[in-house]
Amino acid sequence: MTPTWVGPTVAISLVIIAASFLVMGTVALLVGLGLKRQSSKLREQLDKVAFDARVVLQRLKGEVEGFADLSADARARLRGAIDTVDSRLKDLDALVEVLQEEAEDTALQVASMVRTVRRSGGILSAAKKAMTRRRRGD
Repeated sequence: MTPTWVGPTVAISLVIIAASFLVMGTVALLVGLGLKRQSSKLREQLDKVAFDARVVLQRLKGEVEGFADLSADARARLRGAIDTVDSRLKDLDALVEVLQEEAEDTALQVASMVRTVRRSGGILSAAKKAMTRRRRGD
């Protein structure tokens, strides 16, 4: 036979266990609601961060495209300048070749003229000596 105190003790313990489960359920519900509220705030903050990131990314994309366009324009201008300089250097090289040929021809002509003048001077000198001898001999 069971003592009389066992029944009320079991009933009281069952009430305490049920109350404990009610308290745990309430605490779990409150924690869940708090987490939901926090997750909503966190989601709003993440949405703001994502929006700001999109804005920054779009601006950065525009800047990069601007630099790409600028680079392409600079490359095209540089290519044109290089082609112009190359063309002018070729023209200058042709001019230098013509001037060098003319200078060589002029130097040869001057040397030839100097040789002719020397020979002429030698002939004239000989003729002068011959004339002076004739005059003395007269």
